[in-house]
Order: sequence, then structure tokens, then C-alpha cells
Amino acid sequence: MKKNEIAHYPEITRFIEAQLKSNFAAKGIKDIEIYWKSGELTTKIKELIEEHPEKCQCMKTYSRNMYPLNLDIFGIITNGEKFEIVILEVKLRESVGLAEWSQLLGYNVVSNAKFGLLINIDNGASSRLSAILSSDEDVSKIIRRKNHGEEMTHLLGFMQWNTITQNFEYSAMGQLWSLSALSQELIKQFI
Repeated sequence: MKKNEIAHYPEITRFIEAQLKSNFAAKGIKDIEIYWKSGELTTKIKELIEEHPEKCQCMKTYSRNMYPLNLDIFGIITNGEKFEIVILEVKLRESVGLAEWSQLLGYNVVSNAKFGLLINIDNGASSRLSAILSSDEDVSKIIRRKNHGEEMTHLLGFMQWNTITQNFEYSAMGQLWSLSALSQELIKQFI
């Protein structure tokens, strides 16, 4: 019997977490915690604050000011003083295209999350999305001005999860084309 995409969430998040923690440790950053949740963003962040007050109090203001968004998976990377959100939009499709990319982009912009990955299980991206991501950097690096003139950059990428090898197949599509690229960008936020 074939699994649905939700059944793959634990293996995907375990793999990503192991890679991120390894890369943080290699840079001497040891006080980082990673928490994964699925579902409505503000409700799940409030749960994290209750479950891990020592590391998640820094998200309190964010949780009060955020709009409700129902996300496949999001990861909170925090050292207790600051945090970053990584949104994972996980699909189990023959190919993913502009609709799925637009969904990820919208979630990142509305949530102010700097990092997002579109992940397709055992399949790649459509030829159109592949061509766009391979040739146009601006589609995966969005720089915008917020209400008070503050500039925010969103970095996105596409990866394929291989259920047989339990590993990612990197596509070189988008700013975050590998977990190493994601790690490097996250590490910059905590140094």
C-alpha cells in the first residue's frame, strides 16, 4: 500500500534536522534547538511556547501578530534569544509546478519566514518550473520592503525526497538547492 505525503513527514524532518544540527555543530554553534510542527502556524507556535518555554519565549510577540496559516510542515530553529522559521511544502505528485511554488512563496511572504523548501516525494518539478528556477534567480530570492521600510529577503528552493534511499536528490533549483545551502543561510542568522 502506497503512503500519502503526510506519512513521509517524520522521515523528512528527521533527515533535515540531523543535517542542520551537524552543520551547526561544525561551526561551533551548540545551543540551537529545532522543533517541527504541522498545521496552523499560530496555534502550533503557542504550543511550542508552552512545551519549551526556555527556548521558545522569543516567539511570543510573533505568535500574537501572525495570521493563521495551515502549513504542511514548519521548523523553528532557535537559540532561545532569536528564531527562524523554515517552511516545508511537501507534495506527492508526478511533478510539481508553478501552483505549488506560488503556494510556498505566499506562505513565506505572509508568515515572514525567510526560508522555504518545496519538496516532491519520488518525483521532480515540471519542465516549466525547472526552466524558470534554473534561469531566474529572482524567483527564488524575493526581496521586499515591509510596512516600516524594513527589507526582508526570502530564500526558496526545490528538492526531491527519495523514499528508497531516505535521502534528498538535489536539483540545483532555487537559492536553497541543498541542505548545505540552507544550513549556511541559517548559520548566518545565529553567528
